[in-house]
Amino acid sequence: MDAKVWKAMRPEDRLLARTLAVAGLAGERQPVFSHLSAAVIWGLPVYFRHRGQADRVHLLMDRSAPGRSSATVLRHVGDLADEELCVVEGLRVTSLTRTVVDLSRSAPAETAIGCADAGLRVLFGSRRDGRLDDVEAWKEEQYRLLGDMRGMRGVAEARRMLRIADPRADSVAESVSRLQLVRLGIPHEIQAHVAGLDGENYWMDFDFIGQRTFGEMDGTVKYTDQKYMRGRTLEEVLLEEREREAQVKGITRKDFVRWGWSAIPTARRFGRVLRGFGLDVPGLG
Repeated sequence: MDAKVWKAMRPEDRLLARTLAVAGLAGERQPVFSHLSAAVIWGLPVYFRHRGQADRVHLLMDRSAPGRSSATVLRHVGDLADEELCVVEGLRVTSLTRTVVDLSRSAPAETAIGCADAGLRVLFGSRRDGRLDDVEAWKEEQYRLLGDMRGMRGVAEARRMLRIADPRADSVAESVSRLQLVRLGIPHEIQAHVAGLDGENYWMDFDFIGQRTFGEMDGTVKYTDQKYMRGRTLEEVLLEEREREAQVKGITRKDFVRWGWSAIPTARRFGRVLRGFGLDVPGLG
């Protein structure tokens, strides 16, 4: 592949390309792809927290399997139940649930929460109606299974991550924002509903409870991805955003705070941004 093309690819696309290359070299003895490799095979949005996260293909190996990790392949040793093995586009891969749990145990929290939210969205839908009973039942089952792994690496982290995972997040940017809000101790609701004057349904990314302020994560996807733009020009999208915000302000008498990716790499930075807008940030000190 041309070096310029490779460099221009998104990290998740480079990891998928590496994963497919390993599958091609394996021939008939196909490995089981897991962790971040499984995430990109399932099409989950991966937030790469650290440089180099996309450099190695992840495999799940039986304890008796020969071989060791290398600069290009990271081998994880573990058991795999029959229901935890799937085939996606001809590739053997850990199930969506197993993938989410594995990442919750081992990946940086920012990476894990984005994949957990997206995985729940695939399994249960976006659930904007707030009905999360089956999601909670799924979580309880994972807690039970994690209980059987007590003392193993990453179990406590997985419990914390699954506790806050929510299918209502629209994007990985919202997921990371919510993680930082939890770390900062800021009470909030996600996908808060506001009924428009003419029957429209408006959904706010965050409603900061007790602060009479909505929060909106303005990732580039809102203004570049056709799934969100729905055939509109950038000017039309921006105009509709302004009109929507003005109407919601008029109906609710609440303020708006907007931020982008540069605000959320750490909880401390995000807290300083929000405090600059006049919000109370308990965890900032």
